[in-house]
Amino acid sequence: MLKRFSWKKNDIHSIQLKEDLYIIAQLLENPYVAFFNITSESNNFNEKPFDLNNLKPFGVCMVLKGFFKTSSMGKVAKNISPNLKVPIPELFISSDRAQWGNRSDYSDNQLIYNLVKIDPKIGDQGIMGNEIIHYNIDRNDSNILNDYEFVGFNTGYQLLRRLIISIDNNKWIDPLKEQQLIGEDKYPLKTVEEMWQAGVPKFGVEAKNENQQREQGTKINYLINMYNDPFYPEFLVDKVKECVLQVVRFIEKGEHEVDKIQSKLDEMTMAINGLVGEFEQNNSEIETVARDSIANTVESILQYFKIGIDVEDALRERDW
Repeated sequence: MLKRFSWKKNDIHSIQLKEDLYIIAQLLENPYVAFFNITSESNNFNEKPFDLNNLKPFGVCMVLKGFFKTSSMGKVAKNISPNLKVPIPELFISSDRAQWGNRSDYSDNQLIYNLVKIDPKIGDQGIMGNEIIHYNIDRNDSNILNDYEFVGFNTGYQLLRRLIISIDNNKWIDPLKEQQLIGEDKYPLKTVEEMWQAGVPKFGVEAKNENQQREQGTKINYLINMYNDPFYPEFLVDKVKECVLQVVRFIEKGEHEVDKIQSKLDEMTMAINGLVGEFEQNNSEIETVARDSIANTVESILQYFKIGIDVEDALRERDW
């Protein structure tokens, strides 16, 4: 990992995806990164010089600076010349602002996605501020699916998974985008544990998480995927965990009446809803990985205490 890091345009870095798989990444204007389909079995790309100007990037996307610092193995020596003509995308797929905040009121096929414009010089203005270029895109349009990125940062294990899958398929792929737009994720390595088994390095895994796994006799792993992903600030994950623990404490007092537990789960979920803005202020988001992590934790609690509530009902008040 890097001891020091500053975002410098056109610097070229090596990113480790697996024990024996490294890829080239070129920094553009912050927060954009160009990834090239140039791989190595070691962190040594210095055997011979080559010029990235002769190559088209595999893909370009936004990457959170903090995670790039964590995942980079360091700058590649100057024998590799950067591509000075990489265009920064300005059109992105975004959720519809009118549905934001009450997305749970809509079924998946009712959700609207728009094409919005983001000026690289100004930056992402958020779901309420970005200019809508094309309202209600056709989610079955393969050109839209292939040509445009989702608004927001690519980071954590989802980015590493995306890069691995793209290399394996020799095609720039975003499993989360496909899942969100067409309801299908047909790719492997869906969990962090599967990625570790495949040789993906462990980022941000600390002793604190090992202690969490021992809680409740190792039956309940509290938000482990969020704790293991630097995209989610640890102090905010702690706040989510505290919301969940209030339910656990309530049950541990001997309360097993389903209606009362559901009411307590509703309080928990609405409290987590209240943290959405704080996540966004810290360049994070309660998105797919976080949703799954929260749901898995709640499901573990319900199973551990043998509470007859379906996890979808348990989280029925969620806005994320």
